[in-house]
Amino acid sequence: MVGLKPTTALAALTLFVGLVWTARPVEAQESAFLVIVRELATTPGAPSVARDRMAAALVEWDRQIGNLQAQVDAKADEPDRKRAFQLRLDLGLMYRRRGRLDEALRQLDAAAALQPGVSDVHLVRALTLEAAGNRDEAGRAYEAAWGRDMASPVKAYQLLRRTQDLEATSGERARNVLRDAYRRILSGDHRPPAPPFLTLDLVPDTFSRTPIAAEASLVRVFGRLAAGKLDEAVAALGPDAPAASPDDSAVARIARGGTAEREGRLSDARREYVAALDGTLSGRHALYVGVARLAQVAGDVDAAIDAFDHAVRLSPNDPVLRREFAGAFVAAGRFEDAFTEFVAALLIAPDDADVLTAVGQMFLDADRAEEAIAPLRRALAVKADRDGTHYALAVALARAGRTEEAAREFERFERLSRQALEDRRRVMTGQAGLDGAKR
Repeated sequence: MVGLKPTTALAALTLFVGLVWTARPVEAQESAFLVIVRELATTPGAPSVARDRMAAALVEWDRQIGNLQAQVDAKADEPDRKRAFQLRLDLGLMYRRRGRLDEALRQLDAAAALQPGVSDVHLVRALTLEAAGNRDEAGRAYEAAWGRDMASPVKAYQLLRRTQDLEATSGERARNVLRDAYRRILSGDHRPPAPPFLTLDLVPDTFSRTPIAAEASLVRVFGRLAAGKLDEAVAALGPDAPAASPDDSAVARIARGGTAEREGRLSDARREYVAALDGTLSGRHALYVGVARLAQVAGDVDAAIDAFDHAVRLSPNDPVLRREFAGAFVAAGRFEDAFTEFVAALLIAPDDADVLTAVGQMFLDADRAEEAIAPLRRALAVKADRDGTHYALAVALARAGRTEEAAREFERFERLSRQALEDRRRVMTGQAGLDGAKR
């Protein structure tokens, strides 16, 4: 069902292509470090060489950041507050990617003090606080970001999903923003200029759609690189650093998980996939998806939701993943949470017919037939030949008492179904050419 396989060395090499760029000195050092990480992932045979090169790269990286820190400190009395703000924000982001989170937060706090009305600095603070494990303070930072940009559906989503003990009034306002964005999407009036959900990690989990998993000697190294703990990763390459046993490597655990899954031992498969996470450099979201699907099969809805939540945090701009997460909420009867995830998916890919159809089906499942009609019509406007969507629309129209429209949709469904059946018959009997035309 899950079919997880660790990425091979050759595939991993291609995933890191494009990391090298010519930019300012600090960015050049980031690039140099990532080149070494790439080489370690693809040719792990000489860890001592990689350790020395990584250590040297970190020293130079820190020197370059220190130079910028000195320049910023020298301009502490900068009269141009916007300029001073940008310097602090840039420096905070550099510290964040370096994994020096305390220094990053100090710079981001200074930037926020200079321009307290700028929403995005609070968003960056929230993401950095999450990386530091401070969820409560991160929630307050998400609230600050939302409070300064209350028209943003992305920040409304983050407020709803990342903030605990949210006041009812704020929650309802955020949901209204998502509903407004949803209506714009259904009208075709939403085109995201870029992936809407910000990620800050030096080694993003989306380098790979399948796990880049460690052999025994690199389990601790990959885990610390993935967590942004770069100094600890270098130390874990040292000759005295403890190594995992071959049976405890991420590669071995994923292989055992796959075997257990094929043999129907689903709890064993889940346990192996979870254990593999600490030794996986990127593609961890795929492991969490595997865990979530296995939990669904076992009827453990809460575990499925928790695993999907981890997955979307690691890969926030994947509409397919968000649709699947929303489906887990639907299965739990949590329709408001499902709607929130569906809107997040549509903010990324507003013309995704699968997501639009799933929204319509959710409303049908919730006995809200009238609300199912608009997303199903929009899905068919994007892709008109979806027979299943025509059927769902026909059912929604019938339940809403719109019998004539329902009859037309049932007729379209039957026509498309007959055509699909005929096409399959022709393919099976060898009557279709490569382009699907009759011979």
